[in-house]
Amino acid sequence: MDAGNDNALYIGQVRHARYRPRTHRFTYRVFSAFLSVDDIDAKRLNLKLLSIDRFNLFSIRRRDHGPKDGSPLRPFIDGLLAEAGLQAPESIHILCYPRMFGFAFNPLTVYYCRNGSTVTAMVYEVRNTFGDDHIYVVELNGANADRPLLHNRDKLMHVSPFIGMQATYHFSAAPPDETLRLVIRETQDEAPLLVASFVGTHQPLSDAALLTAFIRHPLMTVKVLVAIHFEAAKLFLKGVPFFKRPEPPQRRHSI
Repeated sequence: MDAGNDNALYIGQVRHARYRPRTHRFTYRVFSAFLSVDDIDAKRLNLKLLSIDRFNLFSIRRRDHGPKDGSPLRPFIDGLLAEAGLQAPESIHILCYPRMFGFAFNPLTVYYCRNGSTVTAMVYEVRNTFGDDHIYVVELNGANADRPLLHNRDKLMHVSPFIGMQATYHFSAAPPDETLRLVIRETQDEAPLLVASFVGTHQPLSDAALLTAFIRHPLMTVKVLVAIHFEAAKLFLKGVPFFKRPEPPQRRHSI
């Protein structure tokens, strides 16, 4: 796949499996947009059903991502990489839920930074339902399409009220191609706690693909937020301990 011209939808499933102190599993059908940040900044997607920074059936609002002020995404991501000692990549693609009828909630936004087919870095933008977010910047040393991208980061921001702060994220993210796989394993005291994954199949980005996604996944972005609270209620009923939200970290990102 041409890394410079592969705007797409990835249609698939999100799965969560919790192992302790109570088991809990769920699966939801979703789709994500995979878009060049350069195309977003230039507003050159050339689609009738997907707009940048204005209302449509589908839209991407730059104020939802990156600097969160509506300014271009590319300089913000390049700045994070520069702080980590990395050069600006040839291409950066964002993986996120687009707004549908003006609404979306993205628990996780991922940026794939590539030179050709080589992924040089990944940037994870994690959000919680309290309005906090934290960005994890991960350098990757020459990872390519022939091997998974394995990396980990200590948890620095409260996400779920049913998981404490003493945890580590272990990421496995195969370079996107005909299939996109993203797996996050969360551990506490070096023991498995939770596995969350998204596996999606590539669909070239077009108005026809967007319309089909809308018909098959109506109000998906609303369902994401509803599902978060619905699954939280089930954990509460199972007696999983509740953790009070601590103050978010002072720095919005970590290298």
